[in-house]
Amino acid sequence: MTNTLNVALIGAGRTGTPLLKELLKYRYIKLVGVADRKATAPGIKLAARKKIYTTTDPMDLLRKKKKIDILIDVTGDVKLKKGIKDLFAKSKNSKTIIMHELIARLFISVSTRKSSLTPSFHPRDIGIGK
Repeated sequence: MTNTLNVALIGAGRTGTPLLKELLKYRYIKLVGVADRKATAPGIKLAARKKIYTTTDPMDLLRKKKKIDILIDVTGDVKLKKGIKDLFAKSKNSKTIIMHELIARLFISVSTRKSSLTPSFHPRDIGIGK
């Protein structure tokens, strides 16, 4: 078992940026890349300053960065979620764990010691999708 986790983040806006800030605090987390369709997203800018691979094409991130232990998707994009699962199935990737926005919200809330759950910006993104 490794002592380092390779983590990729898709969605670098309202939910992804606070999450990225928390993840950057831990040496055992290696951020292998951050994707957001907006090149000006705050998390993209932060990742670039930290010399972390960035892209505006989430699928490009997944194709280029093969060794991802945890993929965090906080986009709320149902079509993207399906595309990710299809790509993983096609490439026979059974290793990467896809972390849902709900878990990300819990992680942010607990790690920043909030008294309530961080709000969702994607209330229709429920479960693993289709």
